[in-house]
Amino acid sequence: MSKSSMEILHAEARALDPDRVALRLPFHVLVGEAVDVARFFERYYEEERAPKTKTLLRPGLSSIGHDRLPPSTADRLLALVDEVQAAQTDYQLAASAPEGDEDLARGRFVLSELTAALDFLFDDGVEDERDVQLLRVRRANDDTSSTDALAAALADYAGLAAHYRDELHGFGDFDGALIDEAASLADALRERSARGPSEAAVQAREALQWRNRLATLLTDEVARVRRAARFVFRHHPQIVREATSTYERRSRAARRRAAAQVATEAATSATS
Repeated sequence: MSKSSMEILHAEARALDPDRVALRLPFHVLVGEAVDVARFFERYYEEERAPKTKTLLRPGLSSIGHDRLPPSTADRLLALVDEVQAAQTDYQLAASAPEGDEDLARGRFVLSELTAALDFLFDDGVEDERDVQLLRVRRANDDTSSTDALAAALADYAGLAAHYRDELHGFGDFDGALIDEAASLADALRERSARGPSEAAVQAREALQWRNRLATLLTDEVARVRRAARFVFRHHPQIVREATSTYERRSRAARRRAAAQVATEAATSATS
């Protein structure tokens, strides 16, 4: 990808609404599925016709117009994957802070994991009390730039996650021990808040924010291709399935099983 194109990607990432910036999937899932969608795009961008009769066998993504989905979309996806990977490495290096900064760097990582897990767990297409609870916590902790604010956010998200501990543990490789760690980190950060953030901690925070901006942009690009695929291949469900998220399908199935189990247990309790 050209330098100018990369500069455009970076400008788009910087221009994102801060309220939308988040890593809503486990990092490895986002990157892996983005590569899959890029390959899907390459495979199905052009229509397919019978060699002799020229009969249309299936449409192509190009049918919705180059302005909506340009031929360079796969290159853009793969370039974003590279940028997100590089940003993840930068964050991990920055988070390897010297003595005295571990709690701050770890706190931002744990908060990122909690928000990603709760966002995805509650994203079931139904607006209910859980969504209201998460929105309330998010609005109360929209700025975590200070040590005290980070501590408050960790405590609030840990409190919310604790109510859904059984559902969260093992969900998308989420480690339930992070809930208790978040509460402990909140206490530790409050104790050291008077000292203020170190330079290393500030760098780690900025690196995490940049990674999340690029991840959000990548998520948007993946969603754009998937929306187009659902429309273009609406009469070809097997092709649509190739573009959808295996992770999300499995997560929805797990939620349905969990809900069915809860309903069964409730019915059993009512009759006993």
